Amino acid sequence: MAPGLPGLTIVGLADAALQEARERVRGAIRNAGFVFPPRRITVNLAPADLRKAGASLDLAIAIGILLGSEQIRAGRARPALIGELSLGGELRAVPGTLPMVAALAAGGVGGVVLAAAAADEARLVPGIAVIAAETLADAAAIVAAGRRARPLPIARDRIDIGADPGAPARSGHGSVSANEKPEGADAVSSVAPDLADVRGQAEARRALEIALAGGHGLLLMGPPGSGKTLLARTIQGLLPELGDAEALAATIVRSVAGQGPLHGLVRAAPVRSPHHTASYAAMIGGGPRLSPGEVTLADHGVLFLDELPEFSRDVLEALRQPLEDGWVSVSRVGRTAAFPARFQLVAAMNPCPCGWSGALDRSCRCRPGVADRYLGRISGPLRDRIDLWVEMPRVAPAALLANTAPEASAAVRARIAKARSRQAARAPGRPNARVGGSALRRVTRLSPTARDRLVELSERERFSGRGTERVLRVARTIADLAERDPVEIADLEEAARFRSPADRVVERLAG
Repeated sequence: MAPGLPGLTIVGLADAALQEARERVRGAIRNAGFVFPPRRITVNLAPADLRKAGASLDLAIAIGILLGSEQIRAGRARPALIGELSLGGELRAVPGTLPMVAALAAGGVGGVVLAAAAADEARLVPGIAVIAAETLADAAAIVAAGRRARPLPIARDRIDIGADPGAPARSGHGSVSANEKPEGADAVSSVAPDLADVRGQAEARRALEIALAGGHGLLLMGPPGSGKTLLARTIQGLLPELGDAEALAATIVRSVAGQGPLHGLVRAAPVRSPHHTASYAAMIGGGPRLSPGEVTLADHGVLFLDELPEFSRDVLEALRQPLEDGWVSVSRVGRTAAFPARFQLVAAMNPCPCGWSGALDRSCRCRPGVADRYLGRISGPLRDRIDLWVEMPRVAPAALLANTAPEASAAVRARIAKARSRQAARAPGRPNARVGGSALRRVTRLSPTARDRLVELSERERFSGRGTERVLRVARTIADLAERDPVEIADLEEAARFRSPADRVVERLAG
């Protein structure tokens, strides 16, 4: 606060939304019953070289002005202040409340004042007092009174600050926030159809069960109307609840993406289904604020890509690194952010633009070479990272109208949960799809005969080194579903059968 021409200046690399805080703060102070001081006011955001974004600093700026103009005096308690202000002085919740409060608690801050709408989300963090306020006037009274609130005890869905959920969001230059959903985001409906609604397609149902049990990549290929999308929509009802560490990571991602209000840890595994027109930044992350993309929003869940060849080539090729490493690095001039991307890829596609290449009962209407170019949109390295390939032929009307209902989702979900529990007991937080090297060989426990059979299958099908290891991972999941410890020859043969179409089907359909 200084003498001079009245005005409010914000310095320290503030973005447009934060620069507009000048008008929000001015209106909020006046409508809260205070006087906006006719002084030269400078708000300094440190460190100066770190870009600041969003409206989460509105409340702190307003309280700072009231303290600086001596309209209120601070009590003994010095809580942190988080929230956006309306022109009328109401306090609003902001995206990223959960990681911000967790960082404050880890830094030794004793309390935080924020919007009542964000209080439940903030109370997931133990060891820090959460004080809710409806308006700027309420927050000013809390600061002036120096109200102290006792930190609440750790409840079932509280966050363990010391836990490492897999580095949910790391930044190479300060913190990163996302104030809006990525362009093209389209989450799969939470009302999932039951697996009993999928008639026929026994092989595809089996492949989906194996894929979800071990976190493996799955590609469903078939003509229009064969049930690819319907089968994929059953995924939400087949996935078991997330464990504590995974739920924490999923909740932080949802908080940063502004998908609130949150009233507890997110226990349902995310299932994301972006449209094929999604941009590179929407899928991988980026934009002016380095926001997380669909691969991060699907962390510890499933990313379903319908009409896979219709996605941009750049978008598809960008999936290779997160599929292998479980995280994605987004770099801009002066800034780098690493986001989690431990998602499971499930994709569906037609064999050609008309959809009938290779069908026995209908002829393909595409010109020669079109099917080959269509399949060529999926590069060899990306194909190699998909563990299970399934052809889904047209379902016969007799099977579609049969009175006998297939197995329902509840029974399959129970088997998937048991298989995942076995994997968690061996390697917490690491499904079979992410176990490799010596650890994979140790948990598969192949006999000499089974090892020889795997070598024979790999040479016959011309699997790459990565392909052979992925066959072993899928076989480990098949054994887990059967509640067996050692991997047997039958497990290896079934895994290889789902892996083989990756090349054979492409060659046949292209020809």
